[in-house]
Amino acid sequence: MKFKSTIQKFTALTFIATQAGCASVHNQMSLPAEDTPYRIYLMQYDWHTALQFDGPSILAHSKKLNRDFHDHKYLTIGWGDGDYFVDANPPWTKAVKALVASDYPALQVVATDGEPPFKKQEIASIPLAITEKGYRELAAYIDRSIVVDAEGQPTYLGVQQPNFNLYYKATGQYSLFNNCNSWIEGALQAAGMPIGGMRLTAGDIVNQASRISKQQGEIGH
Repeated sequence: MKFKSTIQKFTALTFIATQAGCASVHNQMSLPAEDTPYRIYLMQYDWHTALQFDGPSILAHSKKLNRDFHDHKYLTIGWGDGDYFVDANPPWTKAVKALVASDYPALQVVATDGEPPFKKQEIASIPLAITEKGYRELAAYIDRSIVVDAEGQPTYLGVQQPNFNLYYKATGQYSLFNNCNSWIEGALQAAGMPIGGMRLTAGDIVNQASRISKQQGEIGH
């Protein structure tokens, strides 16, 4: 399985989103001053972004993921349009609908025991150091992103592969101006990362994360 971007096949719409979203204001929050015992990775796949986690660490912090995943070395998590994201071979019409009239979003969680998933597919992999508080807040953000029923059980989408690849119905509303990169922005802010402004493109998110990662490396030395 692989993460898919709902705007990957639509250069024109991507261009529109880029023009609308590239002009952003850098958030002036300072980098975490406390110890940073955790590390996550911001992953870029074409126009899509996702977060990669150490499996035992995120499962120890996320009650909802801990129900479905066990004993995996890595978990990679991304957010997208529910109808397009879950379809293995979606038609172009679903991508257009996702941008203008999405019914609901989905959260994809992929687990692996070997090397990080999609190792040869990502364009960028950016390490980010996270504090204990930031990691707890990030896990809570992920848990809040999963829709649950009256009994508190997650709502699943598509064909499920338990303990390997799952799609959850997610909270929020997917659109051209609230896409996977917007969800990543919220996740990184929850983790205490100084990222702000309009984040519609993967490149913009990756550029800011790269600067933060570089600063963290310099602080560490």
